[in-house]
Amino acid sequence: MATSSIDEMKRLGFTGAEAQIYMFLLQSPHATGYEISKGLGLPRANTYQALETLAAKEHITAVSKDPVRYAALSPALLLKRIQEETRRRCQDLEQQLARLEKPDTAGHFWELREQSRIEQRLCELIDTATQRIAASLWAEDLHKLSEPLQAARQRGCTIILNLFGEAKVDFATIYQHEPPEKVIGGHLVALAIDFREALVASLDSPATGVVTQNRTLVSVVEKLIRGESYLASIYERFPVELEETFGPHLVHLRQRLLPEGDAAQLVAITTVDSKSVHLPADFA
Repeated sequence: MATSSIDEMKRLGFTGAEAQIYMFLLQSPHATGYEISKGLGLPRANTYQALETLAAKEHITAVSKDPVRYAALSPALLLKRIQEETRRRCQDLEQQLARLEKPDTAGHFWELREQSRIEQRLCELIDTATQRIAASLWAEDLHKLSEPLQAARQRGCTIILNLFGEAKVDFATIYQHEPPEKVIGGHLVALAIDFREALVASLDSPATGVVTQNRTLVSVVEKLIRGESYLASIYERFPVELEETFGPHLVHLRQRLLPEGDAAQLVAITTVDSKSVHLPADFA
């Protein structure tokens, strides 16, 4: 009998004996308590106690009376039932804990220091969104975020993405920006969900990020993302006029506002790129 499966079932609340008996019944349906005890080498008292618990939870059912024989609920139905019960319990617990939460806890900040943790938190935030997701991402970020973003769209969320680089996306409103190699300021990610929580991170090594529900900071991140969307739309409509006025990549305007090192990098990019590329500036 697979030890890994038993371990996973124990994490779902089964005892070791209950997990073994359930799996035994999958392989030997309509077995009696005696046959189960003998087949698994479990004491009869432990076997019958576990059978009683499993039957009470409707994980197994008695299919005859004399002798009593048992059959297991199908794995798909069992796990779906456990999943639904867990979801309800989590919702109830969330409401109970929310009543204990003091209002000022919404202003806290959580610092993230590893890229894997940042990516995990991005997915978690997307999974909790119920109305709206707005983000600024590089195209390569969509590799790990496409699935949760699509799931959010399917449950009715509006999704707005400022995308740096090329990617095929049919689940969001896209505002197209220049490719990453022309981005000044590094690999930055910004995400805001439902106007209530936001994450900002740098994925350059060493990766760092911050998550907050602070209303002021969430508003700032929302404004940042909207500003990029506005600029992308304006640039798409008036590329020639903008670059005639401010130079390729808006170099003359941005050079006055960027840190010295970033400004020098921007000048180098516009010097190498002799053609005027009609794409919006990044959010450095």
